[in-house]
Amino acid sequence: MENNKMNVKQMVGIFAFCVGAMAANMTMGLLGSIMQDYVPAGISPTVVQTLLVTPALIGTIYGFLVGPLNKAIPSKYLIVVSELAMLLYGIIFFTVGKSNIYVLIAAAGLAGINQGAMNTMIGLQLAAAISDDAKRGTMFGITSGFMNVAGVIIQNIGGMVATKTGAWNKAYLVWIPIFIIEIIITFICLPNVAPEGKNAPAAAGPAAAADTGAKLSMTPAFVIAIHYFFYFLVLYVFGTNVSDYILNVHKLGDPAAATLGASMVTIGGIFAGFLYAGYFKILKKWTVPVLMGLCVIALALPIFVTTSLVAIYVCGFVLGFAMMGCNPYIMNHLRELYPNYQYGQAMSIFAGFMNFGMVVAIYVINFLTNLFFRGADEAGYMGGKFTVAAVGCLIVFITSIPIYVMGKNNNN
Repeated sequence: MENNKMNVKQMVGIFAFCVGAMAANMTMGLLGSIMQDYVPAGISPTVVQTLLVTPALIGTIYGFLVGPLNKAIPSKYLIVVSELAMLLYGIIFFTVGKSNIYVLIAAAGLAGINQGAMNTMIGLQLAAAISDDAKRGTMFGITSGFMNVAGVIIQNIGGMVATKTGAWNKAYLVWIPIFIIEIIITFICLPNVAPEGKNAPAAAGPAAAADTGAKLSMTPAFVIAIHYFFYFLVLYVFGTNVSDYILNVHKLGDPAAATLGASMVTIGGIFAGFLYAGYFKILKKWTVPVLMGLCVIALALPIFVTTSLVAIYVCGFVLGFAMMGCNPYIMNHLRELYPNYQYGQAMSIFAGFMNFGMVVAIYVINFLTNLFFRGADEAGYMGGKFTVAAVGCLIVFITSIPIYVMGKNNNN
């Protein structure tokens, strides 16, 4: 008989991986400080913003590859690769930080290895550690919350170090011990299992596929992933602009305030993760549409309230809550749609499109803002970016209803 207890040792390894999974968001909060070093030297702000795009670009490529790679390489070792990449990212930003923006942009790609693999690896590990669907769904939320707790702590420690030392690159010192410890715990706690392609019992997903080994169409995974691509595209307006919004455009605070602004996304994610089981019971199949609808309101706040940090902080909090509330629902939904031997592929498609949304976000948002807000002053142009994102999010919200609600007879 199948044991419904979770593997506690494996869960320790999963939580260790979650500690540093969101660490790269620290760069989001430090972006305004980085601009202050490079823009006066003649580097375009868009070039500096590429520090946030490069991880998404590599994450897109690696996100599509990590599922197929797991058919040959155990997820444990793919996680170690992600952690080593993040460690090297921090070391390069600390040592090279103020000398060459193009080296930093290239090094930022290392974060994409983690970014592209993160959701897929967590999904695969949780699927192996917890066999019960309900418990696994709850744990998706809890790991998401824990990941964001760790992320906000790392981000704000980094922001305080940058403010105290007057050197943003020194913030990356905090990464070195974190990822060394992570790697050690990963080797100790995660099980040595065969890769997905060699050991993929069809214990979950639709019964027909589980019984016959037949492969199901990936169309539902592509529909969900492409829709989420547009969602992430409009949400990323916050991450790429919050630091500049606070520090340079509206002059609402110092680097620590800008870092806290970026961290509000993570703080929102903390609440979303830990409260997931509660609001899922209420919203059920409406979980994703309702959360996407909240984002429309959140993105409108920085347009109309520009004299206080509260509006931009609330915006970030709601966006983080919504994003990290949608993620566990979708990850578990894909788990219900596909058996073990296709789940990694489905998650890989989802992760790839999600990261691609971040890749093109700056360029799409800037293009549309130039189209509709050309000639506006600095503050008006910044407001234009959020206006474009709010309208885009409204479209995403409306289209989420047929995808997640219509035709669904169950309560999932």
